[in-house]
Amino acid sequence: MENAVLQQARSTRGWTQEETAEHVRTWCRRNGLDPGSFDAATVSRLECGRIKWPRDEVRRALRTVFEVETDAELGLVGRRRPPTTTREVSTTKRRTLLQLGTAAVLPDLAPAPTRLGADDVRGLDLHAGALEEWDRRSGGRATKHFAALELRRAVDLGSASMTPAVRSAWNGAVARLAGLYAWTLFDAGEIGAVPAFDLALGAAREAGDASAYCHIATNAARQAVHDGAAERALSLTASAAGPHSPAVLAMISAVSAQALALHGDIRGVMRAVAAAEAHASRTDNDATEEGWTQTLTPAKLRSDLGYALYRLSATTGHLAPDLVPQLRRTAGVSEVSQPRAKAMGAARLATVLFRQGDVDEARHHAVVAVHLAAVVGSARLDSAITEMHAAAV
Repeated sequence: MENAVLQQARSTRGWTQEETAEHVRTWCRRNGLDPGSFDAATVSRLECGRIKWPRDEVRRALRTVFEVETDAELGLVGRRRPPTTTREVSTTKRRTLLQLGTAAVLPDLAPAPTRLGADDVRGLDLHAGALEEWDRRSGGRATKHFAALELRRAVDLGSASMTPAVRSAWNGAVARLAGLYAWTLFDAGEIGAVPAFDLALGAAREAGDASAYCHIATNAARQAVHDGAAERALSLTASAAGPHSPAVLAMISAVSAQALALHGDIRGVMRAVAAAEAHASRTDNDATEEGWTQTLTPAKLRSDLGYALYRLSATTGHLAPDLVPQLRRTAGVSEVSQPRAKAMGAARLATVLFRQGDVDEARHHAVVAVHLAAVVGSARLDSAITEMHAAAV
C-alpha cells in the first residue's frame, strides 16, 4: 500500500527522491553508519509501500532529516508481534461497532472483498497510524469523522474470508481503530467516548492483543481523569499492567499519578511519578519500538507527568513539587510535531504563573497557547485555555 505520508513529507520540502536519498546517506556517514545501497530507487520503493519497515539506521536517518520523533510520523509501521491467542470478534460486537456515533450517518462504502489478506490488515494499521498522527497535530475535531469512516471500513472487512492468523490481526486492527475513534470523540468534547472505549477494550481482549489493550486502557483512563472519575481511571491503569517495555510502564505509572491526583493523594502521586521516571531511565533510546509505542517519547512522558502534578495542585490547593519545571518542559516540546501537547502545556504553565504573579512570562506562554489553539481543534485544549484566561483576570 502506498505510503502517502512519506510522499507528502518529501514533497513539502521540495526534495526529489535522489535528494532525499542523499540526505539519508550523508547523515549515516556523519554518524559512522552504513547506509548500504540507499538511493532514489529505495525511496521510491518506500513511497510505493514495497518497503514498509527499512532497517534501523535508515529509519533513524529518515526521522532526523525529516525532523520527526517517531517512525509513524513518516508512515512507517513495524510488523505486529503475533498475539498469544486467536479469537474472533462476535457478529453481535461487529454490528455494535457499526452503530458507533457518526458511523450511522456515514456514506456507504465500496463492497468488502471476498477474501482478506495480511497486506489488507497492515493497510488498516498504516491508516490508523496516520490518523493517530493527524490527531496529535490537529486534534480530535479534525480527525473523528475520518476515524469513524476508517472504523466502518475495517468492520465491513470482517465479512470476508481469512485465515485464523489474519482474523486475529484484523481483530487487533479493529480494536486500535475503535480506540482511536473513542479518543477523538473525547478530545472533540463529544458524547459517546466511554462506551466507545469499552467496545475497543472488548475488541482488544477478543484479539488477545495485550499491547493494543494497554494503549486503549490508558487512553480511556486519561478520559476518566478528565471527567473526574478517579476509580475508573485507576481500574483501567491496573488492567493495563503486564510485562511491558520500560517506556510503556513509565506511561502507565504517569497516568496512574493523574488518577491519584484526583484524590489529593500527595504521597501516592509522588510515588507514581518516581516510578515513571525510574522506568523511563531504563528505556533504551536506540531500541526499535513498534506501532503506537513509538509515540512514547520523553516529551510525551513529561506531558503526562506535568498534568499529574497540575491536577494534584488543583485538588490540594497547593503547588505540587516540581510542577513548574515539568510544565516548562512540556511547553518546550516541538510545535511542529506535537502542537496540541505544547499548547496544553503552555496554557497550564501560564495559568500557574498568572496565579503566582509572574505576569510577563505567563503572557508569553499564553500567546503561544492561543496561537496553537487556532489550528488544533481540541475541547481539552479549549478547557485549558479557558482556565488560563480565568487565572489572568
